[in-house]
Amino acid sequence: MYKVRFVNPQKQYADHKEELLGAIDDILTRGALVTNKELSEFEQNFAKFLGVKHALGVNSGTSALDVALQAAGIGPGDEVVSVAHTFIASISTICLTGAKAVLIDVGQDFNMDASLIEKALSPKTKAILPVHFNGRLCDVEVIMQIAKSKGLMVIEDAAQALGATMKMSDGQTQKGGTFGIAGCFSLYWAKALGGPGTSGVVVTNDDDMAIKMRLMRYNGEDRESREFRHHAHNFLMDNIRAAFLNVKMKYLPGWLARRKEIANLYLKGLGDLKQVQLPYFNDSQREDIYNNYVIRAERRDELEEYFKKGELVETLVQYKRPMYEEPIMRETKDKMWRFGNDGNSLPETEKLSGEVISLPMYPELTNEEVEFVIKTLRDFYSS
Repeated sequence: MYKVRFVNPQKQYADHKEELLGAIDDILTRGALVTNKELSEFEQNFAKFLGVKHALGVNSGTSALDVALQAAGIGPGDEVVSVAHTFIASISTICLTGAKAVLIDVGQDFNMDASLIEKALSPKTKAILPVHFNGRLCDVEVIMQIAKSKGLMVIEDAAQALGATMKMSDGQTQKGGTFGIAGCFSLYWAKALGGPGTSGVVVTNDDDMAIKMRLMRYNGEDRESREFRHHAHNFLMDNIRAAFLNVKMKYLPGWLARRKEIANLYLKGLGDLKQVQLPYFNDSQREDIYNNYVIRAERRDELEEYFKKGELVETLVQYKRPMYEEPIMRETKDKMWRFGNDGNSLPETEKLSGEVISLPMYPELTNEEVEFVIKTLRDFYSS
């Protein structure tokens, strides 16, 4: 057992066990397992938290992307601009519509480099799919300006950015997922708001999109008329997951605040360490929520092994190779996706793959555990 775990869902469950079990017991006692008041209440609370008109519960973040892309009419012959420094679902859901994913590079903050978008556009481009990574928003104001000028839709992959904000040039502050025609969230158990397994939400302020997505998440069926209006999958969130998440929604603001406290502890303890680059970007526009605390580290692979030795600190290294080097991506290049530049690689994406490592980050993490992570990391470089 690691001295400091990467995540600790057992601790969060123990802290709220009575309330969570009570909500689930009520559902099972009533036999109200699907499309009842718990799902509706959760959707209303989620929409209120983000400040949007509609929130629709689905069974995963991948399903949220799938439903949004389908409802937006993305299909064969279209192109969607996105990034390769992401989980494959961001790309796969584009490809599965029959459209082609156009991949551009990211910047120093792990997010889509908005300055590269226009070069990647073609007459076939129909949408931009920015991925807000690690709890930080992309330069979404610039992305929206480009989309508006070119007549494109924006569908946000906000799976890791629930609660992250951007202050716009007009002085208004918006949360991630609320800028485009749809915002897609993963509520996977290890996320800032995690369900009992996999869950997701798709949000929109567009009434027509909401109607389409509501149908497409449940086999295309209009639950009132009992008519089937689309060919679609069953992506519905059940009431047990909704009730579980609804309990947790009450604590989300406090959990997000605690993540920022932990991030400040890491900054204080590691800010002078030259061998690592911490996730701070001198940007007063954006407020990050640190869904993941990802650093760029010299001798990353050696550091990872050092943490593992003696089970000191549990860490995570995602994307040890760029997503376009995965077998399915190599097999489908130019058929289902292409690079958005003139080359055959994305330099910053490749550099990140050799440097990133995620440190423990969850609200139940104690200050003493954070200090142990800091000391262990510093000991590695001092040795």
